[in-house]
Amino acid sequence: MWIPPDLGGGGPLGIDGEWCAGRAASSRDTGEVSVRRRAVEDLPGCVRVLEAVHAANAYPMWWPADPAGWLSPVGWTAAWVAEVAGVVVGHVCVVRGVEDPLVTSLTGAGPDRLGMVSRLFIAPEARGRGLGGSLLGAGSLYASELGLQLMLDVVDDAGPAVALYERAGWRLVDRRLTDWTTPHGDRLPVRIYLAPD
Repeated sequence: MWIPPDLGGGGPLGIDGEWCAGRAASSRDTGEVSVRRRAVEDLPGCVRVLEAVHAANAYPMWWPADPAGWLSPVGWTAAWVAEVAGVVVGHVCVVRGVEDPLVTSLTGAGPDRLGMVSRLFIAPEARGRGLGGSLLGAGSLYASELGLQLMLDVVDDAGPAVALYERAGWRLVDRRLTDWTTPHGDRLPVRIYLAPD
């Protein structure tokens, strides 16, 4: 999991984690900001945002053959979008059935209770409005309601993403190399975080 640079945190979050709305804190805002459950109709907008993020930040590292399918990885159980003035500008999902021996040894949560934040990204022009924090909060609330231990991984050079997670109280538990390679064949260092208690 990697969050592009300049990603904000701490935006408004509805109690049910399904949706939130309010005026954005940024003077760059031109409309209502909301986070809500992703619908099938949102996928084309999500793919457009993903294209912009890929062009700006090389995320994902490899462009998927089926970008809409990539947004729903194996094991995903819920996804949310962030909108500004009704336009999709961000995305996150939660994946269940995660197997991570280290996290299981630390938490006792096996694949039936272990979830992962995945596919979290914000359009370059929408960053700095707290949308990353709001999306992360929606996924965290969902996991909490289901009794899931939530984790995430982030490329270790993603300073703003690391800052967001640490501000939100996520706990660094490991550093390791990715199980995938870059187009140049490199395995990148990642940080593994656990959601706050």
